[in-house]
Amino acid sequence: MKIEVTARRLTVDAKTKDTIAKRLEKLSKVLPREAEAKVVVRLEKRGVLVEVTITARQRTWAAEAVAADQLTAAQSALERVEAQAKKTKARVKDEKKHTTSGVRSPEVSLPVEKAPAPREKAPRAESYEARRMFDEDALHAFDRSKREVLVYRDPSDEQLRVLYRRKDGAVVILTPR
Repeated sequence: MKIEVTARRLTVDAKTKDTIAKRLEKLSKVLPREAEAKVVVRLEKRGVLVEVTITARQRTWAAEAVAADQLTAAQSALERVEAQAKKTKARVKDEKKHTTSGVRSPEVSLPVEKAPAPREKAPRAESYEARRMFDEDALHAFDRSKREVLVYRDPSDEQLRVLYRRKDGAVVILTPR
């Protein structure tokens, strides 16, 4: 990693330069190879201001800190930049985990057991009395309602029937045997 340290209205201590170099070299494991770091240390009324800017590819990490001495300000600014870089690395790693490869794998005819798909919503319990309706009346009432399921009794044979809407929008009637 290329590191550039600039001082304005003061001289940078050797210990501060060492700390900056060590922390940035340690951070280079998380950053891309072509990353460049620019550190500006300047004296202001409220103390010493340290600005750290790291640029690589299409991303920039930046932080600044003010403290009474150079070393404390540098450490504080570097901690903030480290947190940003690690967060970015974790996000990229997570995105790569969820995307598929652009390279097609050869077709292999091995039996694969599929794990059951996780449920989208937890099942909810409802209780109500199944009214007596003919199929046409139940279908008409179901179309007007926002419910996903309608349970009713057929008056001709007193059997319980269930109307439900599938994900593709089709309505199905279940009749127990």
